[in-house]
Amino acid sequence: MIVRRLRIADLPSVLRIERACFRDEGYGVTTFLAHLFRDRKGAFVVEDDGGAVVGYTLVRLSLGWVGPRHGGITSIAVAPAHRRQGIGRKLMERALQYLHEYHAEEADLEVRANNGAAQSLYESFGFRRASLLPHYYGQSADGLRMVLDLRAAGRGSE
Repeated sequence: MIVRRLRIADLPSVLRIERACFRDEGYGVTTFLAHLFRDRKGAFVVEDDGGAVVGYTLVRLSLGWVGPRHGGITSIAVAPAHRRQGIGRKLMERALQYLHEYHAEEADLEVRANNGAAQSLYESFGFRRASLLPHYYGQSADGLRMVLDLRAAGRGSE
């Protein structure tokens, strides 16, 4: 299993994962293209031992011209058949490494309020619950904003 940068050839696999995980609420191809062609290239995939893409993460980073540099996890997903194998953890490690490389001081993400497994993963990295986001995922589901102080976690600017 390897973690590497997203390539344009990965888009069909990544979009399949996106649909399997998020159905109609998922991102479209333009979001992935925007991350793929940004200067800071905060888009990563995990390949299994056979070379198949089985997970991805999109990471965003503010320009930091005014105030502290802020980053976040735009999306992270693992193909349903490949969950519970440490892939999400590897993706989060790479995302936080990326934010460290660009000296981000804080990171955030949004997660479904009823997704306890994902929240547990994020909390294991030091993310804390910051606010409830009513109807963030439409009328059917609330979101939860979680934040991480990268300086306190040893991953921020030095």
